[in-house]
Amino acid sequence: MKVHNVMWFSSGKGLVGIVRATQDDGEQGYWIAPADGFNEVIDANMVAAQGAKFPDAAGQALFGGNHGN
Repeated sequence: MKVHNVMWFSSGKGLVGIVRATQDDGEQGYWIAPADGFNEVIDANMVAAQGAKFPDAAGQALFGGNHGN
């Protein structure tokens, strides 16, 4: 898996990450999940590996442009 971009949001309930990634099977897209906030690389990879699928249109709006999704 390769993480291309990550965007972090924080709230009173914790940190949430949205990543744009390419999975090992070639699937490209966006994933969202809560994170610990202790190590950005580990957190970004965890979001990509275990996160919920995030809508492509919303991801493109957040990250800007069309990334081939």
